[in-house]
Amino acid sequence: MHDAMTDYYTEKGQHLPSADPIRARFKLFTRFLAVEKDAGRIVGPLLPEHIDDPMLERFRTWGTADPIVAKRKDANGNWVDGKSRARSASTVEESVIQLKAALNHALKQRRTKYVPPLQHKTRDQVTPQRTYRLSVATIGEMLDYSLRGAGNYAGHGDRLLPLRRYLIAAICTLARPDAIFDMSVDPSRGQWMRDDHLFNLNQLGRVQTKKVRPMLPVVPLLASWLEATDDWFVCRERTRFDPKQKIDVMEQLPVNGIRTAWDGVCARFKIPDGWGPKLIRHSMATILANRGVDLIQLEMALGHRVLGKTSSRYAIFGPEYLASVRQGIEDVVADLTKAAGPALHAKLTQNAENVIVLRA
Repeated sequence: MHDAMTDYYTEKGQHLPSADPIRARFKLFTRFLAVEKDAGRIVGPLLPEHIDDPMLERFRTWGTADPIVAKRKDANGNWVDGKSRARSASTVEESVIQLKAALNHALKQRRTKYVPPLQHKTRDQVTPQRTYRLSVATIGEMLDYSLRGAGNYAGHGDRLLPLRRYLIAAICTLARPDAIFDMSVDPSRGQWMRDDHLFNLNQLGRVQTKKVRPMLPVVPLLASWLEATDDWFVCRERTRFDPKQKIDVMEQLPVNGIRTAWDGVCARFKIPDGWGPKLIRHSMATILANRGVDLIQLEMALGHRVLGKTSSRYAIFGPEYLASVRQGIEDVVADLTKAAGPALHAKLTQNAENVIVLRA
């Protein structure tokens, strides 16, 4: 089994857009196998025929009980355990599905003659239906919070700039978190088509997966933030003194995520446990649907419906492409402007008057 997982990742998994999640899924199952070995339930090499449904049930029980622990550096620069959160049943089930993929790959490559008939659970079985959504008013309050800060962030709203940029992107694109963190204005990525007022969530060279990243029209709010971006859309800003030019310059630096800031949002707005930043996508989709946006266009904007290759080649450059969704987003933005106008402005810094922006 170890060989099957290694071969699958080396020959296929590492070349897929989901390479990092695949590696994490195999790592989780490998840790479980070590627990099984210590308990004396595995003797010698684990072969495909040794895996059965009772073992997978033990894996599910162990996986959901084993928390996800974040790492942080202490005052001495040493990595220590940080905050922990529960691992969802759906995350554990993804490892089961990945394991089946590795076994089928080994069978296809004739490295094994047998693949056990393992059954994985469906998304509906492992993910309880959740109907919690944010209102436009609450999203407006979140934007205001991301500008002004509160509690530990009071007076340090600039520290929440990555959160604010994430919120702006999520409102204007309805994208999944991974796609938002991949948003960039770097011309080599071919994402921002400035003259055509389009943004391709799927950068050049990236193979589309089942979770399609669509081409979207750029509403004016998003355009203003794209203009104020040097490279990665979700970023933080740092001011430093340039001794050669003898001026302060502003640098935009990429971030790996907004977990800490989002935890603050959840506490501030009493968001139920289990909801991550993807909540903005779900909430915007619900808001737009309730406002009468064309549902077929909404499915296309969410990546749930895909035009045929030939049709999409021409449709995306037409003035009516996702026009209903574009108008719906602009209407939401108009309401947000009334509630949190200053937070929508693409300021590079709270004190931008005396700072020169350093462009690449």
